[in-house]
Amino acid sequence: MSFAPQGQPYQQQPYSPYPQYTPQPSNGMAVTSMILGIVGIVIGIWTPIPFLGLFAAIFGFVPAGLGVVFGHIGLSRAKQLNGIGRGQAIAGLATGYVTVALIVLVTLFWLIAMMTSAIADPYYY
Repeated sequence: MSFAPQGQPYQQQPYSPYPQYTPQPSNGMAVTSMILGIVGIVIGIWTPIPFLGLFAAIFGFVPAGLGVVFGHIGLSRAKQLNGIGRGQAIAGLATGYVTVALIVLVTLFWLIAMMTSAIADPYYY
């Protein structure tokens, strides 16, 4: 009398000296937001400097703006992933918003300065 189960014969798992690895879920949008926010603030910090600031404002606004957009997407995705990447999304949002605000304020300052200097110039026609 045999007590072996009927059907498929038992097959032993192949031996592996390495433990089985299952990757954790990640939030790529949050990571991208943080990286773009950092790149934006590194470039955007040069905005107040005359002449160089014009190029810094143009080239710093794009990554900062994208960092804000990806930060909002990453933050909503972090809710789905039980908080994975939430800090990175917040860091991307913070650096992106600070850079955008700095660029807008400095640009407004230079526009107002140019307009008031043109008005105050008595030889300006």
